[in-house]
Amino acid sequence: MRENLEICIAPNEDGFGTSGWVVGLAKELARQLAVSTVKVVVATDKRAQFHSDKYSSQITLTALPNEPNSIQVAKAAGAVDIERTIDNHLLRYGQSRGAYIDELARAKVLESADMVIDFGVPQMVRAVYDANLRFKSKKEIVAVTVFDHAWSLSLSRIVLSGVTQREHLNRITAALEDIRNDEALTQEVILFGEPICLLDYHGYWRMTVGHLPVVIPGCLGGPLRTLAYAADPAFEGMYARLAASHEPCPPNAYKQARSYARRLLGIENDEPTLFVSGGGTSVWDRVLDGLFDDYLNNPPNYNVITYNPAGANRLGVALNLENVSLNGAICAIERGTLGKLTFIGRSMGETHHVLFPAFDLILTRAGGGTVNNAIAFRVPLMLVEEPGMWQVEQIRRACLTRHIAQGVTFDEFRENGRACVESNGALVQLDTQAEHMHSIPNHQEIWLANTLMHLMS
Repeated sequence: MRENLEICIAPNEDGFGTSGWVVGLAKELARQLAVSTVKVVVATDKRAQFHSDKYSSQITLTALPNEPNSIQVAKAAGAVDIERTIDNHLLRYGQSRGAYIDELARAKVLESADMVIDFGVPQMVRAVYDANLRFKSKKEIVAVTVFDHAWSLSLSRIVLSGVTQREHLNRITAALEDIRNDEALTQEVILFGEPICLLDYHGYWRMTVGHLPVVIPGCLGGPLRTLAYAADPAFEGMYARLAASHEPCPPNAYKQARSYARRLLGIENDEPTLFVSGGGTSVWDRVLDGLFDDYLNNPPNYNVITYNPAGANRLGVALNLENVSLNGAICAIERGTLGKLTFIGRSMGETHHVLFPAFDLILTRAGGGTVNNAIAFRVPLMLVEEPGMWQVEQIRRACLTRHIAQGVTFDEFRENGRACVESNGALVQLDTQAEHMHSIPNHQEIWLANTLMHLMS
């Protein structure tokens, strides 16, 4: 295997799910003896801010100026905004690709790269292909796509159903073909398994690149991420045993991770905890107002944690950076409390992933990142439908089929969100769903890093 490898990783800009995966993978790759540098490359200010406090000196962050990546799904009032998605994102793909490649060149991102991993950034795949043609006398850059869907398929399912004008349809079809052509230039595809990545995508990628994609045998992350963040002295031993034996995490890892996560969130009681999350998008900003008002007027007998900056702003809740000392390490998280509601913001040095062991139930849309995190800590899901978002709805159905979640319609959630998670005034217990989650292995970032390293041998 080659040594002193420089690896670049690029998450897409649509929500925080793939960025969360990139943080975990970047840290795992930095542990590999053959890797000298890991570069994380982002292309919007939101993602740059998210990643800015997450890494040690071995992992660097490059933020491309002028926000050159246009691939996103626009949201409005709990559903997909198809027209904005088409006009502001899909039809601008060609322009976005050129701008992205230009900014990569100015930043000299690829000049010393050995491997580039994109999490749904076809512009990056095209850039690596062009660089390999240009640098024929140099070593070839290995291009790998790690993802939970395919933009060309997802966008076609989302936007094509409502298009009637022939001229408009031709432009959309051409843009989708451009994206697919760039996706097809990757050298290897590594996909999540169901329910995070649907089998439709597995077959689609096989047709696109001409061979079967590699499948991650489980989810990324788990209790060891929380133990590492808390500088738990048992972490190194547990990590070494897990990496060598591939056995499940021991029960005491979950128990200790839960203790740390609840301390980080300021939870000082023994009551169960609900996490409410719109998945880092604006999809629930206005919809949650009624639920939060209900909790303030009629306090629940359980804790409610939420990531919802718009809600905190509306209610005048200031998020302060709270320092928590764990095993001599200072961990910090932005949080603010109003009644039984705790709003959270950034967690310094890590993602919200490390907080998931504190939760007993998660009320959310079926975004791949949130579903992955819930499975990693065996926390059952109450999944709300997201009208118009084909991929998210397919994930939700897959979770229901595998009995790791319960589902509610968007109208039920909007009309009485609290009733969706309560039974006789208590937080519902989905013990069967939690038990089924144990059939999906966690901490597969270890497997993923090893697989990537083998591609460099």
